[in-house]
This record gives sequence, C-alpha cells and structure tokens, in this order.
Amino acid sequence: MLPSTICLLVLALIGLINSAAINSGSQDVSYDVPIPRGYTREQYVKSVVDYWTSERMASAKPLHPTVSMSPKVFSVKDDEDIGVERVLTPSVASPQTRGANTPPAAGRAFFSMGGNTYVCSGSVVNAANRDTVVTAGHCVFNNTNKEWATNWIFIPDYDSKERPFGTFVSRKLATKQQWKDKGDYNNDVAIVLLNTNEDGRHAQDLTGAFGITLGAPTSAATNAFGFPMNINNGETMSTCASSSKKQSLLLMSSFKGLQITCGMGGGASGGPWLQKYNAATKEGQQVSLTSFSYSLAPGKVHGPHFNTDNIGSLFQENQNA
Repeated sequence: MLPSTICLLVLALIGLINSAAINSGSQDVSYDVPIPRGYTREQYVKSVVDYWTSERMASAKPLHPTVSMSPKVFSVKDDEDIGVERVLTPSVASPQTRGANTPPAAGRAFFSMGGNTYVCSGSVVNAANRDTVVTAGHCVFNNTNKEWATNWIFIPDYDSKERPFGTFVSRKLATKQQWKDKGDYNNDVAIVLLNTNEDGRHAQDLTGAFGITLGAPTSAATNAFGFPMNINNGETMSTCASSSKKQSLLLMSSFKGLQITCGMGGGASGGPWLQKYNAATKEGQQVSLTSFSYSLAPGKVHGPHFNTDNIGSLFQENQNA
C-alpha cells in the first residue's frame, strides 16, 4: 500500500491539474507540470520517484498505435518544402558507457493517463538546458480524451529494473498543436523537459546526447532503439539496424514520414531513429522516432520525418527553458 503522503500527493495533483499553466501557440502547445502546494521542488521530485514502485512499473501498459486505415494527417507539405538536410544540434558523446551497443541517451519513460500507467521510450538530445528528451506526441498527450500525462519520468539506459543514471521527473511537456487537436501523425512528436535527478545532476551531463537533423535523407542506414514489450517484456533495450525509406504512397498517400523494417512493438514508441550512428561513441543524429504500426504493412514501423515544422520549431522554443 502507498504511504499516506504519496496518496495525498496524487489527490493534490488531480486537484491542481486544471489550474496548471498550459501555453498554446500557433504551432506548439505545452504544459508546465505543477508542484502541489506545500511541497518544495525536491520533495515533489522525490514523491514522483517513490510513486513508481517496481509493481507499478511492471503493470504499465505500452502505448503504440496500430492503425487499420490510413492515419490522420493534416497540413502536409510537399517533400520539396521540407528543406535541405540541416543539423539542428550535434550529438555529444557520453562521459561514461556500459559497453555493448546500448547508447545511454536512450531510455524508458513511465507515466499516468486516465487512471492507468503506461510506458514509452525516448532519448536525450543535445540542448542548452541539458535536460531535454524527445519522444512521441502520444506519449505525453492523449488527443482522444484531451489529457496530458502525469507522473512522467525518464530512466536513461534502463536495464532490467536498474537505473544506472537515476530517475528524471518531468517539469514541462510540449507537443505540436496538430497532434493535440487532430492526431496528425506527421506531428506525433514531443519534447519533455526534466528536473535534475536524485543527486541534482542534469541528464545530458551523465548520458551524453543525440543530435537532431532536419530534412535528413529518406533512404539511409538507420538504427532504431527502444524498449518494446514483445522483446524481454521491455526490460532491456532493443535495436533495429535497417534502412529507412519513404512510406508507400499507395498505402498512405498523405503521410510524409519514414518507415523501417523492424519487429519492435508496444513500448518502443518515442524511441529514437538515428542516422550516422557510431557504436563506439554511442553518438548519432536523430531523424525520426517510433510512432505507429500499420496493419497493411506488417513488420514495418513508421515515424515522422523530422523537419522545421515539427520537431524543429518545438526544439527551438524549448531548448533554453
């Protein structure tokens, strides 16, 4: 049973949710996570870390949409309008690694929505605040129930319940207006700003960070990382080494994203797709992320093609926050 103080915190968060600051622009929307009255930031962070017991983590459900008809997309630009390839931010090597091929900047996210607990994947990206994670829009906002996630945490390099770099609690969630309002899969992207971990350390200082490239080649060697529940119950990081390509216009004429051949299922949503990945330094440029599967394309996963209009503007607005 939860300690009474944590139960009271959960009730307090529910009470505060409607009064929390929600910032909406023409393209981006964000939610500043409230700290309950009477709590310091440090007390709040500890309470959320304590909320995520091993039992809660084990019961978390994966979020990974499988669409049976062409996914919803709006305000789609022609490929020529996406722009030339541009490095938005370069990758940064981790000061410490565990070997193998598991990049510390990739990790597992846990959160609550609608009274249930869920799990996704995400990645630390190089940002001025040193606390920026990229994930899928559906991992922070449910556009059916119009609900932001709560109790959102990120565990970089998660491995069989181990947290080698600690736990990072969210302080701000941000996604695209097109995802929030319309469920547009070309804009199924999100940024989460983190508090420092239990030791007061910034995520990027510990894990290093992936870079972000906009308008990357649609056909290129790609390494995808995530924590799919269909492989070892999501307890270890999985990877797909594939070649990206454009989605077939015959199947999804208005989706301008990418697809790769990959068997990762639910739980991998939000995990990074990297080009120019260096297995020795664990560096790479993120060009997309795992968004959804399509019933008419078995064995494939799909992700938005990073460009100025989706992750580009979202990153620029939040990297200094």
